[in-house]
This record gives sequence, C-alpha cells and structure tokens, in this order.
Amino acid sequence: MTRGRSLAPLALALGLAGLLAGCDRRQTPGPPAVHSGAGAQPGAQPGAHPGAEETQSGAAALAVAAPRFQAPPAPPAVPAKGHPRLWVREADLPKLRARATPANPLFKELATVTAEAVAAMDKGQIPSEGDCAFSRVYCEAHAELFAFMSLVSSDEAARNDYAARARKILLYIVDRVNKGDPKDPFNRNFARGDRARWAGESFGLTVDWIYGYLSPQDKAAIRPVFLRWAEEQLRSTTTSHAHPEPIGKLNDPAMLKEPRKRRYAVNNYFTSHMRNLTLLSLAFDEADDPPDQKHNGTYPRLRDYFANVAGAWLYMSDSVLRNDARGGVPPEGFQYGPATLAYVSETLLAIQTAGEADPAKWGPQVHLDGNPFWHEFIPAHLHSLSPATPQGRIGPTHEAAWTGDGQRYEYTDHIDPFAALGLHAQNSGNAERLNALRWMAIHAGPGGAAGLARRARSTLGQVHKRHSILYFLLLDPAVTPTDPRPSIPLTHYGAGLGHVFARTSWGPDATWLHYQLGWEHIDHQHGDGLSFGFYRGGEWLTKERIGYGAFFGNSEQHNTLAVENDRNRRHDDPNRGELWRRGSQWPLVHTHDPRVLAKSFAQDYVYVLGDATPLYNSDYENIGDVKHVSRSLVWLKPDHLVLYDRAATGKEGRFKRFFLQTPSAAQVAGNLATVTTPKGQKLFVTALLPDNPVLAAEPYKPTGTWDTKPAEFESMLATLRTEPPSPMPRDTRFLHVLQGADGKAAADPAALVRTKQGTPFAGVAVKGTLVLFPVDLGAVSQVQYTAPAGVTRHLVTGLTPGASYDVSKKPGGGGDEITIRPGSATKADEGGVLSF
Repeated sequence: MTRGRSLAPLALALGLAGLLAGCDRRQTPGPPAVHSGAGAQPGAQPGAHPGAEETQSGAAALAVAAPRFQAPPAPPAVPAKGHPRLWVREADLPKLRARATPANPLFKELATVTAEAVAAMDKGQIPSEGDCAFSRVYCEAHAELFAFMSLVSSDEAARNDYAARARKILLYIVDRVNKGDPKDPFNRNFARGDRARWAGESFGLTVDWIYGYLSPQDKAAIRPVFLRWAEEQLRSTTTSHAHPEPIGKLNDPAMLKEPRKRRYAVNNYFTSHMRNLTLLSLAFDEADDPPDQKHNGTYPRLRDYFANVAGAWLYMSDSVLRNDARGGVPPEGFQYGPATLAYVSETLLAIQTAGEADPAKWGPQVHLDGNPFWHEFIPAHLHSLSPATPQGRIGPTHEAAWTGDGQRYEYTDHIDPFAALGLHAQNSGNAERLNALRWMAIHAGPGGAAGLARRARSTLGQVHKRHSILYFLLLDPAVTPTDPRPSIPLTHYGAGLGHVFARTSWGPDATWLHYQLGWEHIDHQHGDGLSFGFYRGGEWLTKERIGYGAFFGNSEQHNTLAVENDRNRRHDDPNRGELWRRGSQWPLVHTHDPRVLAKSFAQDYVYVLGDATPLYNSDYENIGDVKHVSRSLVWLKPDHLVLYDRAATGKEGRFKRFFLQTPSAAQVAGNLATVTTPKGQKLFVTALLPDNPVLAAEPYKPTGTWDTKPAEFESMLATLRTEPPSPMPRDTRFLHVLQGADGKAAADPAALVRTKQGTPFAGVAVKGTLVLFPVDLGAVSQVQYTAPAGVTRHLVTGLTPGASYDVSKKPGGGGDEITIRPGSATKADEGGVLSF
C-alpha cells in the first residue's frame, strides 16, 4: 500500500490501528551478518536523503512519525590552511594556553598523566617493541598526548620537547609499518581492527598537531602509511558491510537502497573507519600531498579520500541517524552505541574545525545541526539514565536503560560524544547545547561530580589518554554549567527505533518507564522488540536481562513474547536453531520493520501500541507462520502498568509465552505473582488473560558456558513466564497488571472486563481506573461494556487519534453500562485514547 491522499478519510472511517494492522511494506534481507566478535570497549528535513522511505520514521510513515524538524542554516565554511585544524583550531590556542595552569583541576589531571608518560619514555618504555604499549596504553595514544601538550603548554621549551616526543613515537611506528614485516602488529590488519577503533584517531591528530615540527622527509615517510591505511579502511571487511558500497560512488541513493546494508553505517566499526579516514585525509597540506603514482589505491592523494568520507561514509551514517535511527538513542545499545556516536560526532567536529562543513560543496551531511538526531541526543541520553545513582566502582553512578549486548551492566564514561558535540556547539555559538554537555560531562558520568578527577585521568579509557585531552578541552574552570533537565519534558520518543521514555520527575525518587520497538539489523542488537523496564524507589522492578552474544539476543531474556514459528532452514546452526526453539524474534534477518502504531503522553498516563509481527518472521530463514504479535501498554502513573498482548500463529499447538525478568523469583499464588526486590519493594504481577493462565517463576541458571552468563552486575536474577494451558490455541491474548509497591503494601484488586456487544474489547479495572484494549487491531464501530463498581475513570484505547466520540452511561445491574460511538462530545488524544 502506498502513501496517498486517499488514505486520510479511510483512516478516519476504520480507526488508525485498524488501518495500520494490514499495511506493511515487504523488505527482503540478505544473508545474516557476520558478528564482529569484538571484546569490551575500553537545512535538511527528515527524509532528505533518498533511500530512507522504508525506515521506521519513513516507510512506516502511517505509524507514529517524528515531529517535523526545521534545521538552522549552515554557517559559512572556509577551508583551514594552517595547523592545528583537527578538533583544535589555531585560533583556540591562546585561550587553551591560558587555561593550562595548575589552578585548573582538569589541566592538573592532564599534566599528571603527561608526567607519567614522560617518565616512562625517559626510561625507554615508550615506544617499545611488540604491541608498543605501556601500562595498557598504546604508543600512538602517548604520541597524541604529547602532541596535544605541544599545543597547549604555556612554555615554549616544553612545547618543543613534547612535540619531539610525539614525533619520535610517530616515526617509530611509521618505520615499522614501512618495513612491512607481516608478523608486526602494525601490519596485521592494523587499520581495520579493534586497536584502530579504540585509538586510531591518534595518527591523524598527531600529524596535524605537530605539523610544523615534521620535516619534508618525515612527511614523505608518513604519507604512504596513511594512504595504505586509508585504502584498507575503504575496503574493510571487519564486519558485514563495513564500508560503503559500491566503492567510489558519492552521494548516490543506491548506497541507501537496502535497509540492512545502510544500517551498518551506524555500526561501531563502520563509523570508526569513517572517523580515522577523515583525520588521515585532512591532516596533510595540499602542497605536501601530491598524487602518488606508487599508491595502488582508489585515490592518488590523501585529501581525495575526504570526498569519499563526505559523499559515502557520512552520506550513509547521516541518512540512518536522520531516518532509521532518529531519536538520539544509539542503535547498537549501551556497550557499543556510545562509541559509534562518538566516532560520528568526532568526524563532524573535525570537518567543522578543518573548515569543510560546507553543504553546498559536500552535501547536507556535513552540517551537524541539520540532522535532528543531534538535537535529540541530549534529552534521549538524559532519559536513558536512572533517577537514582546507586554506588558504582568509583562512586554514585546512574544505571542505564540498556539495550543490546553488554558484558558489564555499568554506565561508563561518555566524554567522547559529550566533548565532540560540546566543542562543535562552542564553535558554532550554541550556548544552550554547550552548557548541557558540560553539565553532563561533570555530573552524569560514573561517580558524578566527585568522580570527575578520576575520569579525567583516562583511567576508564585504559588503552588511550584521549579522555584527559577531551575533559580539558570541554570544561572551562571559569564556567559553572547549570542543570539542563528542568527544561526537558518528562517524556521522550525516539521515532527511529521506537523508544519511549517517561518519568514522574527529574528527581532521584522518580518512577521511570522505558519501552522499545525497533529494527534489529546490525551487530549487537537483540530480539527485544516490545520489551520494557519499570523502575521505582531507586531500583529496577523489572527490565530485560543483559548479556553478550547470541544467547542473550533471544527474546526469552527480554520482557516480551516468545512465539513458536515454523522450523527455520538453518535449524542445525546452534545459534539459529536456538532462536527457533525458543520462539524468538530474528535479529539480523527479520522480514521487515516493526512499528509503533500509536502513543499518548498525558499527565497521568502513558500509552503505546506496537506491532512487532515482522520481527518474528524471516524470509531468509523461510519462516512466516507468526501472523500477529502486538502489545498495548498503559502506564497509570506512578505505580501500575497494564499490558495487553496479542499473539497469533497460522497453525494450532504452537506456544505463545509472556516473559518478565525479575530481581528475585516470584511467589506464585493462583494468577498473582509477588516479587520482592533487594530494597524490599514489591512487584505484583496479576495475570488476567489468558483464561486459566499457567504461571511459572524460577531463578535464572546459566548453563555453565560463557554465553549464558549474564552481564556483570546484572540484577535480573529470575524469570516469570505466563502461557495458556494446553493445548495451545492459534490465537492468544495476554493481560497483565504490574504494580510497584512499598514492602508492606498489598496488591490492588484487578478485575477483568470484557465487552459483550459491539467491537470486542477487553481490559482491567484497577484502583478506580478502567483500561480497555481492542481484542483485534481493526475497525471500531462501537464499544459497549459494564464498568464495575468503584470505577471513576475510563481509558479506552485503540480508537482514531483526534476523532470525537459520544459516551452514554446508564445504571445497570452490575455497574454502569457504557456505550461509545463516533460523535462529537469527547475527543480521543493523539494516540487514540478516549479518557473520561
């Protein structure tokens, strides 16, 4: 079905949910992606890029779309001629040198780590043979540190000494590369591996920052290495689709045509290659970069590779962030995603400081402020952090609304994207964004403000010293930033990946909800569509269970549904067969995109409706028996969640299971499960549907293999499962009420309500509020039901957003008889919820 003017009246006639339930665009994925296997990590408008029409906010435009974004115009850009020009500009040096004093606590930390590096170098420990690392910090990172100090030190003799040290390390590495020993770590896929991802920015920055200290002979030795590494990144196969295809195409919609291929443009490897390629290509002056006839690569000069950065790499990443991933949340989750956003923002900062942020020359992708993703990053990130800050390794630390792979459930230092975006904002005069990012750098990181000094020593970065540099660059000791959160709404919607965040306040005692329903096409994403987390009293009452790898990618480990499908064609593969046996969604190869169909953000409730059906089917695996999976969720603030789930298969006898992860094993009595949290709170779970539900609660027990071991510090140690009694029907409905309560409280009674006439609806009356959901997503004619005694408020979901209805009420034997018909008296809200 295409988008056209004729759809609007049809939507009004049927109700939005009914129209959307049968309107999908099919997408055909290619073979499954290669998992990276990496270890832990130390004005344009939306849709401006072609090829974005099949994204969550593009192709699913009939579902909930992002608000229109009006980009500010790009400022004039003049290519920089001198040095430094990457991340730091020549005009910045007087200000930075004025801040480089012992009175500045950030410079004090920077000077301390520099002094340690000087002592190690004087002892002959830097540079070194083998991996060329000292105290787990790579040699090139020490070169970057010394090069930076050669810019900001207030003493000329010290600047000269630092530059000489940086040059010595740089040329030592270059000499090893030029010798070409295949056993040397610098010659074994160096430019495409993890080391280049973690610290590869060091080479381009070091050359730029000590450019005046490099002789013509130095540059002649360095440039072939840069050319070689540039070409290797242009053709990287580190993970699936690790470079733009086809190579050499620029600003070509063909690169955006296939959703899964373009979405790898926000993979951590893809974006790290882009950052490094940017810095390598912009470090040399044109006079020192003549065409190299010996270079057997795509381009004869380093600077020519920048055209590929702008027209291919950034063209793709910008499109995905603008459309598929709009909303400010990193698609790869909280372990890898923040690094991905850092690599993109560091690329854009380098383009800005080099004077190449000219949309007329390179395209709108070089204009950071032209992409709504970066305007949404700050509210999305703050909404991703827990209200309270439990004790972490270096002090009070937020917990994160985690998605994707995780080896340790721990919020880490995100100074990389904070600093890159903050410096860009500073250069462009965006005082509000600069203030927010400075405040986040001080207060949001591990340990909060008290842990700032430790973070500024780069102790959390391990392999690099970049963090010490970035804290110094971003934070001005003369400026005290103010908390940006009071001006940020208490709800946030990320349209691209279907994230919904909501909280009762920005205070530490707030109650907090996170919901997600997005595509799962790239590394480190999980089968977590429809999953949610509920936080109260300073701790999670429930959330997904975090881990690393294929086992934790299956839907059983998340707060969602498992639905049995046909046996997949690759069932003999341990990972793929396990997904089928557990009724999981299909990360990497699901058929097409899920959609958030409706949402409502009201003062006292939040509602979201999502259709996850395509996540459970896979053309690649030749399976498609899951006919429907959707979830309606209502949060009755502050303490009650009501979940209504629909699951249908084409064949009888196939299981449909509701999963909830809990901090301890629930005590089950009939249809009520009671969970006690570490802080002594209660989570009550009442299962009202299916009829005669079968509830099972048990502690989570790893099998003994690494892949079943949860993330370190993971708090969800048990599982609650609900399913219908045997035999399994083709069509199942689940209705659960979750209630958070203090330790001595009792569960509020919850009564099942079903309509007897009109369009079938079902729901629950709890604590004076009746919530109703359509049994099937489709046309709504009228709704008739009996409200139990004590109900003072009604929330009827699944209606047409913004449409008006008449509500009639008359006393009956068991309570008020309610009839809802299209009319004019009462208006449904933006998500199709009628409240009266």
